[in-house]
Parts: sequence; C-alpha cells; structure tokens
Amino acid sequence: MFSLQQKCVVITGASSGIGKQTAIICSRMGARVALFGRNEERLSDVLELMEGEGHRYFSFDITDDNQLEVALADVFNTMGMVDGFVHSAGIQKILPFKLTNPEIFNNQFKVNVLAGFESCRIMLRKNYFNPAGSSIVLISSINGVIGAAGQVAYSTSKGAVISGAKSLAIELAPRNIRVNSISPGMVENTQMTKGLINQLSSEWEVKNKAEYPLGWVSAEDIANSCVFLLSRASQKITGTNIILDGGFSAR
Repeated sequence: MFSLQQKCVVITGASSGIGKQTAIICSRMGARVALFGRNEERLSDVLELMEGEGHRYFSFDITDDNQLEVALADVFNTMGMVDGFVHSAGIQKILPFKLTNPEIFNNQFKVNVLAGFESCRIMLRKNYFNPAGSSIVLISSINGVIGAAGQVAYSTSKGAVISGAKSLAIELAPRNIRVNSISPGMVENTQMTKGLINQLSSEWEVKNKAEYPLGWVSAEDIANSCVFLLSRASQKITGTNIILDGGFSAR
C-alpha cells in the first residue's frame, strides 16, 4: 500500500532539506523522480544518493513560468504521466512587520505559493497528471496555522498554501486527483533552520526546542508523510492538512 513502484513523482526544492530527503525516500519506494531546483551541483549530488533508475534533475528558477512550463513538458515527454507532485521549495525571511514591504511579501509568495499552484495548473491544462489517480502534496508550515512574531509574510504565504490546497482538493476530486498539505514545525539541520539560528541565537534554539515535546522534526519525518500521501495507503485522504510538529501546537 505504501509502494510508489513505477510512479513518476515531481519534487520542487529537491536540492536540499525536505525536498532532498523526499526525493531519496521516494526513490527507495520505487518511484521515478524528477528533481526541480536552482543549484545544479546539489541536484546532481542528490541524484547520486537515490536508488533505482529513471530519475532526472532540472536546474532552473521555478518562479519563471516559461522555464517551469518547459521543464514540466520535458518531464512528461521523457518520463511519462505524473502520478505525484510535491511542492517543497520555500523561502523564509524574519522581520518585524513595520519593516516588511510588498517586495518581501511578493518574493515569499512567488516561491512558497505561486510556484506550486502554477505547476499544478500547467500539468492540469496539459493533461500531464495520470487520470488513473494522482496526488499533490504541498509543504506548508506550522506558522500557517499558528502565529509567530516577525513572520507575517511567511505565515501568510503558508496559510495560503493550506487554504488553497483545500479548495483545489474539492475542484480536482472529480478528476481523481487528491490534494493535501503538510505543516511541519521546526525542521532539524536544514539550510532554512540553520539560517534562522544564525539570525537569532543559540539561546533561542535551546528555548525553542524545549517547546517541542517530541523534539524538532527531521526532513525524513516529513518525507515519510509525503510518501504516505503519494501512496495508495492514503487513497481516501484529500483536502487535509497534516500537522507534523512534535507536539508543539498541542500546548
């Protein structure tokens, strides 16, 4: 039920963090994976860590709609119909709200929200999704569910992912396409988390970890949830936001 054998899965943000680990675990479960990201060298390194055959990487800016359409067409023409799509690409900038401007909002929305939904729109319009059943997984954040000081733009973008996924799930159910989101808490050892610690302090890290009953989550934890949502094991789950935060929001 959890196998992804012979499935084609497209993953954005696949050069690091959640996207990288999701690509690796999807390959272990039998999927053929298309890796999207900016850094060609890192994408090549991820490819070396994957199991099985038939994987490809595409180095480009996913906020460029023309490049995105070309890459998705290439996936379809060389790898076949798409069975799964994971939008893991994301950026975060922490600033007091009084210092936030439209450019900061726009930049985070372009990557965190629009790139994912535009990818889905292109694949729907071109009929790239497998009509036998497909699954879309959009990575949100616990900050899309609860508040966090200094993260208004980021939280707004991640909240949009959750609400957009629910509406898209209703619209695409007749086409046998499921849509869900995952909202992780703090994720260990990712570039985003390391940047956050550098921006704040090691004291903040210790204090924040103490607020997670089960500790910070790992990229592998999130990747495993992605596999579940991509597989037949979740065939009746759509329009759901899975909170994966080590118990942080249970307080």
